[in-house]
Amino acid sequence: MIAQDIEGLVRRIGRHREMLAQVASAQAQALLELKALLERAGGRAAGAMTPAEVDEEIRATALLRELVAGRAGRAARAAPKVLLVDDDPTTRNLISHFLRKEDIVVEKAAGGSDGLARARSGRPDLLIVDAAVTGMNGFELLSALKNDPETSAIPVLILSSLDEEETIVQSLDEGANYIVKPFSPRILIAKVKKILRDARPHAPDHRPL
Repeated sequence: MIAQDIEGLVRRIGRHREMLAQVASAQAQALLELKALLERAGGRAAGAMTPAEVDEEIRATALLRELVAGRAGRAARAAPKVLLVDDDPTTRNLISHFLRKEDIVVEKAAGGSDGLARARSGRPDLLIVDAAVTGMNGFELLSALKNDPETSAIPVLILSSLDEEETIVQSLDEGANYIVKPFSPRILIAKVKKILRDARPHAPDHRPL
């Protein structure tokens, strides 16, 4: 009898977990739609949340989904993880060298599509993406990340040799940080550390920097 009671409770917990997951997924999608509408309205709408409040709700919903999925209780990784997406092997190796000297874990992808897949499966703390990466360019990758509730909270740093106002504006409009090539390694590291510090309280595994 006790065994049957336990089985019944386990099934109920499973059903409740599925319901919570569905609610969290629907909320995440609604928040992304609200954010897009606010951006079209210039960040202002009567009676609506501010863009900053929407971003905070998106991060909270992402954490809820981690909890429901049973992933948030995992031990934190020893170091923050950066996914570097660049089709130039020299640039990848150079940036990786400087990041690893700062005890940052680096994963690399040579194309945008591979970068998107790795971002979805590996849950990095930050993406560094070349704007002109092959396959799916940096801005297409950024848009795909921001429109997916599973990856929308991951910060992105765009690298580009195009020192043009339009490119900068496009990066900022999509919610990314921006740095122009060629860049000083010290400036890149400082930028990466700041982004990781700002994002750390909301990272699923709260990795230390």
